[in-house]
Amino acid sequence: MRSVRGAAVVSLSLLAVAVAVIGYLHLTTGISPVSGMISDYVFTHVGAVLLPVAVLALAGGLMVLRRGLAATGVSCRGTGWLLLTAALGAALIAFFRADPAGAAPTATGLVHKAAGGLLFGSMPVAGWLLARRFADRYGWRPLATRVRRLAVVAGGLFALFLVTYLPLFGVPLPGGTALVDVQGLAERLVLLPELALVVLVAVRLTRPVPVWRTPTREVV
Repeated sequence: MRSVRGAAVVSLSLLAVAVAVIGYLHLTTGISPVSGMISDYVFTHVGAVLLPVAVLALAGGLMVLRRGLAATGVSCRGTGWLLLTAALGAALIAFFRADPAGAAPTATGLVHKAAGGLLFGSMPVAGWLLARRFADRYGWRPLATRVRRLAVVAGGLFALFLVTYLPLFGVPLPGGTALVDVQGLAERLVLLPELALVVLVAVRLTRPVPVWRTPTREVV
């Protein structure tokens, strides 16, 4: 299935662009990876141009991966919609800037936050559903456990990331200020397993895709 391998290669290439650009911004902007959000890169001269490129590349990579999975027949409708939702979230992040730290909330900033929730929240669920599909399909089972673990880790880290926002809404938590100060680190920790999940699946699609064999029972 040449189209499947081609989709996987394109998806991996777009993800590599996204990671390379974000890595470059990390090295050149001076924004703290612990307290500064990835979205803060957009407030620098270079980040204003390159950050939208990175998130649009991520959105494109997710869309192409979605197509590749659909071509194999291994994904379900729910997985497709979740990957589409994650890609939509990434695209919206590119066009709707975050509000600067300490500034009054704006409609653009609220859309940006919602888009981030779509991206980060959809991927763990998509990974969990994919793991269930892989477990039932010949040739995909070895991938199921690793995808499931990454989905669980990503989901747990996303929940912790949401907790860091609670002090901003007046929720009293022990060490509330410290939680806010590590939001950037928490965000990056969520992104790591989600990207690893996508890369793991895309790399698998670069190899020959086995035909799904329906388990049969012997009739006695």
